[in-house]
Amino acid sequence: MRPGANWKLILQTILMALVSPGTRIRFAASKTDGQMDSSPSRALLLAFGHPVVDQYLACKVRAAQIASIARLTPLTILANIVNVVVVTPVLALVLPLPYVLGWVIAVLSLMALTAIKWFLAKRSPVELASRRALSAALRHATVLSALWAVVPIVAFASGNLNGIWIASCITTGMICGGGFALATVPQAAFRWVAILYVATVVALVIDQGVMMWPLLFLLTSYAFVVIGSTTAAGWLFASHFLAEAELEKHSELIALLLNEFEETSSDWIWEANSAGNFRNVSDRFLHASGRSRSELHAMRMVDLAYSLDEDEARDAVAKLEEAIGLQKSFREMIIGLTVNGEERWWSLAARPIYDDHGSFAGYRGVASDITEPRRANALASHLADHDSLTGIGNRSWFLKQAESMLEEQARTGQNTLTLFLIDLDNFKVVNDTSGHPAGDELLRQVADRFTAISEGRTALARFGGDEFAALGRFVSDQAASAFAEELVSVTRKPFRIGRRDFAIGSTVGFTRLRDKGDTVDDLMRKADIALYKAKESGRGRALAFESDMEREVRERRELEADLREAFEYGRLSVEFQPIVDSRSGKVVSSEVLVRWFHPTRGEVTPNTFIPIAEHAGLILPLGNWVLRKACAAAAQCPELESVAVNLSPVQFMDPNLVGHITSVLDETGFPPERLVLEITESVFLRDFGSAPDKLEKLRDLGIKISLDDFGTGYSSLSYLRQYKFDKIKIDKSFVDEIGERSDGLAIISAVIALAHNLGLEVTAEGVERQFQVEALRTLGCDTLQGYYFGKPHANPMKITQVSSEDWEDRSPSTAPQNSLEPQQVPGKKSSAS
Repeated sequence: MRPGANWKLILQTILMALVSPGTRIRFAASKTDGQMDSSPSRALLLAFGHPVVDQYLACKVRAAQIASIARLTPLTILANIVNVVVVTPVLALVLPLPYVLGWVIAVLSLMALTAIKWFLAKRSPVELASRRALSAALRHATVLSALWAVVPIVAFASGNLNGIWIASCITTGMICGGGFALATVPQAAFRWVAILYVATVVALVIDQGVMMWPLLFLLTSYAFVVIGSTTAAGWLFASHFLAEAELEKHSELIALLLNEFEETSSDWIWEANSAGNFRNVSDRFLHASGRSRSELHAMRMVDLAYSLDEDEARDAVAKLEEAIGLQKSFREMIIGLTVNGEERWWSLAARPIYDDHGSFAGYRGVASDITEPRRANALASHLADHDSLTGIGNRSWFLKQAESMLEEQARTGQNTLTLFLIDLDNFKVVNDTSGHPAGDELLRQVADRFTAISEGRTALARFGGDEFAALGRFVSDQAASAFAEELVSVTRKPFRIGRRDFAIGSTVGFTRLRDKGDTVDDLMRKADIALYKAKESGRGRALAFESDMEREVRERRELEADLREAFEYGRLSVEFQPIVDSRSGKVVSSEVLVRWFHPTRGEVTPNTFIPIAEHAGLILPLGNWVLRKACAAAAQCPELESVAVNLSPVQFMDPNLVGHITSVLDETGFPPERLVLEITESVFLRDFGSAPDKLEKLRDLGIKISLDDFGTGYSSLSYLRQYKFDKIKIDKSFVDEIGERSDGLAIISAVIALAHNLGLEVTAEGVERQFQVEALRTLGCDTLQGYYFGKPHANPMKITQVSSEDWEDRSPSTAPQNSLEPQQVPGKKSSAS
């Protein structure tokens, strides 16, 4: 362990050993089970006697520490006796003789006791030692160092120069020699060094000589060197035992695993003699090979490998024969064979064995059946490049193929590469109406049809969902366009799923390689632009990329950026268009319209920027803003019975729609009974599952729901039966036909009659001429909306009067009234606003 890695632990351990030996250290590096995170840390604490390993190992380490000190006991006894002989004359000059004799007897008695213990330990070595044994060693070092601490204090106190030099030499030697002798028990070494160091410091202070500070500096540096060295020595000593313990544990584990290996059925050991024939065949080998014992004894491993007639297996046989012929070791040698008629694959590892005379005696090795992992890897490799549902290529595989084909085009100088992106039309309807299993089956059938026309011509892939892609070489624009039309045509035919037929269709955008500098990303981008343009122009068609499309996309992105800026800086506004009662001429409601005046483009219509807001993810905050502005303004105009706000399909799909509307109503204080939400049929195409629940919650609040642009979609009548509405709005296209086509009036009349029978109010929008007003009144339309009654205004108070028509001068209409509306009191006219 590097010292810098756990320097806090090192310092804490040393300080505790100096200040309070034997005290346990609680350190943050320890685990919950008392073990340290790393072996070096454990070794350090173990050297200082802390319980960081199991009791048995700790006792074993303590015994080894004490034994290491004991091996040096004869030398330490001899050194102490020599030092006594040298020091005694010096002490006799400055101390009374009884004191000197007492000191000598104490040191020699301690040496005699040490010799006796050493002799006893030598006769019966101790293999396990308790913490008390270490404590005894610590006490022994303390007593002996205290006896020798007397020498420097007495010598320096006497002022005898010869005595000072002798005491200095002996004390320095004792610090170093004793520290290193006790290094395997760092706590004892620290106690020894600390007592002698303190005694010498006291002696230097007593002497107060000129050389006191240099000597004190040298003494301190020696003491630090000895402490550091003994720490490292004890650390390495304990590390050695930890390593041995780990090795022993691993050896036991290996032995256990070998025994389990022999007993389990996952792998088996095989042996062969010098001729290559099997010997000592185990039951596991018999089962894995599918052959009898007598058959195996007559066979070689090469014979088994010959049983599978496959190119890869034949190559493996050649490698195996070469290795065995050269008597070489080998590992991960893969061979194929047949077992009871089934293809199996084995992984072999073996080494040659030799007899007592050094002659080749055969092979001993291990074999394992890797058939299932091999199949799993093959399947994983297949799935990595193929779509799991349809079996054709996936996006990752397709892009790699595209890169390869593009590089080939660059080398050959050709520009025939064409990329097709295909989106299925109305696929979500299949999932919503028949469930995802039906959708999955549809995707498989689509992939089969695409594969049939693409095979040998293009690389085909599914990108996910209902998105497909194809890439191939086409010599002309006409050939590429013809293939794209095939892709569209093949999906027009109905798909049979269960007992139902589904007609979906597809839209294709494609681009040919024009610019040699184009990358795969460039081709994908251009094909995607063409696909988007094809969808925008009606779906169910194939469209080639043109440079003008990229310009349109760029302009669209610029317009999107401008829209974000306009919304952020409050450059959008709302206006109110009047909706009048067809009988009284009174303005009873208004529709909220969003207006955007661009500084350079002029007025941008909602038909232009609303789809951009939907695509850019801006429609939700924009819709909430419009609703809040409308409710806040309408709340100040009680003359209006209601205010109508359009909901985008994207808004309607928001799971928090009801919560947002409730929050706006609470914030503005606008009564929910005065709010009308207008939705179109596209809402139900996008959000089939949750629409009924949302509509029910909104109506429970008192909010009215109006079906906008009625008659322009595909399933309006079914929606009237399936969902509860309060109003329907006749689309402007039908109103425009009044006076031009007779069937237009017939349709309007039928719609009004149908709505009234269902108890719904009818509003006609786009009314701009007087004869349209008269016709609609005659047909019984409830409310009218259009420029005939005034242009939209930002202040709802300004639209409550109709200036273009004096309704009081006209006779009441004889058209039938909505059964839901209260009958007017005879003799009274409707008041005009």
